[in-house]
Amino acid sequence: MSESFSAFHYFETRASYKQFEYFMKKNIPCIFGSWISKDWKAISNWVIEGKTPNFKLLKDMFGKQKVTVHRFICDKTFDCYQLTLEEFVNYWEMECTETCVTDFPETFETTPQYMKDWHFMDCCKEHEVYTVPEIFMDDWLNSYWRSRNDNGVVDADYIFSYFGPTGSFTPFHADVFRSYSWSVNVCGEKLWLILYPGEEEKLDAKSFNVIKECREKGLKYRILKQGSGEGIFIPSGWWHQVLNTKNTISINHNWCNFHSVPRMWTYLKHELSDTERELIAFGCRELMSEAEWIKQCHLVLRSNVGIGFLEFFKLLLFNIERVYGKSCIEELVLDQIFHALLPTHAHAVMSSSSYDYDFKDIKQFLNSVTQHPHFNILLK
Repeated sequence: MSESFSAFHYFETRASYKQFEYFMKKNIPCIFGSWISKDWKAISNWVIEGKTPNFKLLKDMFGKQKVTVHRFICDKTFDCYQLTLEEFVNYWEMECTETCVTDFPETFETTPQYMKDWHFMDCCKEHEVYTVPEIFMDDWLNSYWRSRNDNGVVDADYIFSYFGPTGSFTPFHADVFRSYSWSVNVCGEKLWLILYPGEEEKLDAKSFNVIKECREKGLKYRILKQGSGEGIFIPSGWWHQVLNTKNTISINHNWCNFHSVPRMWTYLKHELSDTERELIAFGCRELMSEAEWIKQCHLVLRSNVGIGFLEFFKLLLFNIERVYGKSCIEELVLDQIFHALLPTHAHAVMSSSSYDYDFKDIKQFLNSVTQHPHFNILLK
């Protein structure tokens, strides 16, 4: 299939929530013009003349912050280590040149270091350098995750900043928990290779870089170019890889809402089945009682995926209460066994006028989740 740079809808002017909701419901990507980040302080403060990162300012403001740096080697392996932001920016200034990169290489020996997954919003709460666009504010994932009191055990949120020299690279993947993702470039330019759902199953192996195999097999995919200030929406379960074709700083949020949680639930059940098969292959099943077996499978699932059935159910309850109120939750959750998972304190009820979910659909979905037989074991 020939490549295209214009296959998905481009919102050149401001989109309303209702307009964007169509893309969430249909689970298809779209792109947003620079209006999406028009008033962001990061674009005026972190960037020189709208083009290149302001290295001095970044070091002065955030230089002591610990950040995670990745580097990919020979398409198959990668290094991952911690630096201070100042150490990374010094490397970026002194050892990286902004060469002309226009396409994904079919192979590469070594990519530049890439500062990824920095929890800027959590680490630097006093610096309000961007605001979440209104169309992305209905965030069930981070609303729940940031309310948790076990942040020493789990990540604080799924809200990240990325700092990448020209040629740095995010390998082929689908987003965590099969959540939605939105990404906005503060400066620079990215190239996105996005496979249509199901096409990833035709790959021989999910390697870091799949461009060559996509071309050779004629898979259904698109290549999108995201410029400075522009945003992109990656729906649930769409596999992709990303190349920084210029020195780039970007903001990325993984998030979900009621439009995407059914896909997350399907993903969790699929991963549980895979976990069970792997543990059976290792001969674990016959060593345990039924209850021990179920609890062990869920322990491994939680370790592999980062979220378990109970956490997922708590996420649902927390956000349904946030939208509709506590009385609604008590009406929905009739089985006493689940009352231990109800939010322990009241949360402010948000206006649901923009997020007009069908209450019957929420009730039906919640009931379908509670019907899974493992809950009876997990809650004992």
